[in-house]
Amino acid sequence: MEISESIKILKALADSSRLMIINSLIQKAQYVEELAQRLNLAVSTVSFHLKKLESANLVYKKKEQYYVVFHINEEIFNYTLKEMISFENNYKKVQDERIQNYRDKVLNTFFDSGKLRRMPSQSKKRLIILDEIIKIFDINKIYSEKEIDSMIGEIFDDYCTIRRYFVDEKMMFRKKGEYRLNLNYRGESSSSIPFLKLANDDVKKRKIKKHLTKTAGQNIMSTRSEIKRNYKMTHPPMGVYQIKNKLNDNIYFGSSVNLNAIINRHKAELNIGIHKIDDLKQAWNMYGEDGVIFEIIDKLEPKEDPDYNYTEDLATLKDLWSEKLKESKKNYFKLHGTSIKNKL
Repeated sequence: MEISESIKILKALADSSRLMIINSLIQKAQYVEELAQRLNLAVSTVSFHLKKLESANLVYKKKEQYYVVFHINEEIFNYTLKEMISFENNYKKVQDERIQNYRDKVLNTFFDSGKLRRMPSQSKKRLIILDEIIKIFDINKIYSEKEIDSMIGEIFDDYCTIRRYFVDEKMMFRKKGEYRLNLNYRGESSSSIPFLKLANDDVKKRKIKKHLTKTAGQNIMSTRSEIKRNYKMTHPPMGVYQIKNKLNDNIYFGSSVNLNAIINRHKAELNIGIHKIDDLKQAWNMYGEDGVIFEIIDKLEPKEDPDYNYTEDLATLKDLWSEKLKESKKNYFKLHGTSIKNKL
C-alpha cells in the first residue's frame, strides 16, 4: 500500500460521524436516507461523509433499482494496522538511498584502495567500517587469533584494535583463542559494496599460510609491535596533580603526560633525599609518606591519534588550575592556612 493511500484512510477514519457510518455499514449495506435516519444525522451530512469515505476507498456505491446503496470495502478492512503502515513507496526508496549514500561517503572517507586510513571515533561511522571489514570472514568458519590478525592486517595495521572492536560489538565471539562470527549479527548494510579490493580466497589462504610459517625472529618483532600498539591504546593518565605538605598545608602542583610516573618519581626522590623542594623533604623525613599527600586533580581525555602532542593542552590546563587556585587562595588560608605554589 502506498503511503498516500494510508494517509487518506487514516484521515477518513479520524471523525466520529464517519466511524458511526462505517459501523452501521458493517452490519449491512444501506442507502443515504436510511443511514441518516438510523444515525439521526442530516442527509447532507451523511452524503458529505460518504464522499470522504469513498475517496479513501473505504466504501463503494452500487445502484440497486431506484436507490444508490453504499457497501463496506471488505478488502480494505481486512488489512491489519501493521500492513497499513508497512508500505513500499518512493519515500522508503529515498530513505534507503540516503542511508546508502551516507554509508558510501563514510567508506570513501576512511578507505583508500582497500586500506583503512584510520578508525573513526564516532560510533556510527565506526560500525559502518567494521561492518565492511567483517565481510572478509566466512560465517561458517572458526578462526585462530593469528588468522584473524593476518586477514585484518591486509586492511589496517592496527589489527588488535579491529579485533577487539569485533568482540566488543558482538560481531564475533571469542573462546579459548578461537573466533567465530555471530550468526545473529545484522550489520549496517546487507549489500556487498566492493570498497575492499582484497585478493581472492586462494591468495588469502596463501598469505595466511605464509603468516603462520614466519620465523621466530619475525614473530618476536610482531609481538613487540603489538605490545607498543597496546601501550598506546591504554593511555596512561595525564593531567594536573598536586602535592600537599601536611606540616604546613603548602600545596605544590604541576602537570604531566604520565601522572603515575611523575608521582612515583617524586616519591622516589623524597625517599632517597634528593628532591628539589626542601619543604617537602622535611615533611617526608619527619613522617614518611604520611607527611606528604599526592593527588590527581584533573585529567586530560586521550585523543584517538597516538602521535598527538599534548604539551599545549597540558600547559593550558595547568594555567587554568593556577588561576583557580589563586582565586580560592583566601578560602584556603581561612580553612586550611594554605599557600599556593606552582613550582613543579
